[in-house]
Amino acid sequence: MASAWSVCGIMKNFLIVLTLSALSLMGCNKNSTSGFSTKIGIVLDGSVPEDQRDLIDLDLSNLSRLNLSVSSSDLQVLNVNSFSGSDLVGWLTTRVHFIVGEDFDYAEQASIVGTLSYRPQIFSSTLLDDDFLAQNSLVTIMVNIGSALYRYGKNNSEVLTLDVGGQRIYVRSPRVGVIQIGEGLFSSWSVRGTSSNTLANSLIRLSVFFHEARHSDGNGDNVTFPHAVCPDWHDYGGNYSCDSSSNGPYVVDSIMLRNLRSACVGCSNTEIQTFKAFQADAESRLLPGSTYKDIRPEQIP
Repeated sequence: MASAWSVCGIMKNFLIVLTLSALSLMGCNKNSTSGFSTKIGIVLDGSVPEDQRDLIDLDLSNLSRLNLSVSSSDLQVLNVNSFSGSDLVGWLTTRVHFIVGEDFDYAEQASIVGTLSYRPQIFSSTLLDDDFLAQNSLVTIMVNIGSALYRYGKNNSEVLTLDVGGQRIYVRSPRVGVIQIGEGLFSSWSVRGTSSNTLANSLIRLSVFFHEARHSDGNGDNVTFPHAVCPDWHDYGGNYSCDSSSNGPYVVDSIMLRNLRSACVGCSNTEIQTFKAFQADAESRLLPGSTYKDIRPEQIP
């Protein structure tokens, strides 16, 4: 590996998708803000506003209390023994370590620290341009920037670091686990006309966390489980908003929405119908001929 050097400023013209060929570098580094550790150990960067921090802490607390009865096929997709709070928390925290705010500038916080001819190893999990779009719009809900930076580094034979939550982390695997809040997480991805802190909205947001967490998986050509271009006949035709993996992010999302709906005790008909609408939207993203992909993540030594 070459001696450490720093160039900052990864430009934001890669359209928030995992097709990172247009990603370019320029610039200089500044310190990240300190972090806040949630009850389950995921660190929220200081760029997350306090009101959103409280809501995310609520979401993750709700996750830890779940105990859902699900099908064996759902367990297989996530590779967990149960949908108990402890198993779901374990699955999520294996793949998500940091959450950063909408204003977090990865272009300022990322640095190249050396060059490397990538020969990644694949390690097994004991128990990955990427954006998540609101229904019929191009509003970003959340994005796994850690996996995007890993894929960029792999494509360009470069090792990157990212300053987040008061720490400097090396981007050596799609499991680096940094997801960013989009402008639609607390508005578009919710039940219209209701408060952000309702049980329904909290559970709906959790589905997004699990969608993004799947982007922390995969190896080889399927590293980070990148989205596919939707065909022209699709509602999202021409956008990287579909999946060709039958265990990909949108499948994980639909599984979570379907099962989390059963945990929405006392929810109104409007809230239940919102779950179903978001689930149907996620299911529509799975392309014909999709296949099951290897979830084992790769890493560079």
